[in-house]
Amino acid sequence: MRPAVIGWREWVGLPELQRAPLLAKVDTGAWSNTLHASEIDIIESNPETRIRFRLEEGGKWIERPLQKWRRIRDTGGHETLRPVIRTTIEIASRDFDVEVCLADRSKLKHRMILGRNFLRLGFIVNPSRQCVHTMIRSEDRVRMGSMD
Repeated sequence: MRPAVIGWREWVGLPELQRAPLLAKVDTGAWSNTLHASEIDIIESNPETRIRFRLEEGGKWIERPLQKWRRIRDTGGHETLRPVIRTTIEIASRDFDVEVCLADRSKLKHRMILGRNFLRLGFIVNPSRQCVHTMIRSEDRVRMGSMD
């Protein structure tokens, strides 16, 4: 399949987490995807540890299996550990099963970052464009492979 051209920010769907699409920033300097989450709670249980969070203040609680922890270094060189979940991202009429870090991005403009580990799955970024793809789901979707 040919790579999809996307702009510096694009509408993405997160069908397992929320109905409405959100505007994500495409960040080739970031390694991983990050999604805004608040009130993050870790629930230790057998057989798997779960994570509970909200995507917006006063929004519904979402609970997912905790995939792992990822060490992230910000632009200032500070390291933090972030929880990682797996979910589906819809972009450019393609669906991907991906890992997403959760972090408080409430003070930042974009609630989601798409990092280069995801972008290498078949995207070319045109930094002079934005919202190349509509936020409306197309009927003819292509299910892409999993990102590990």
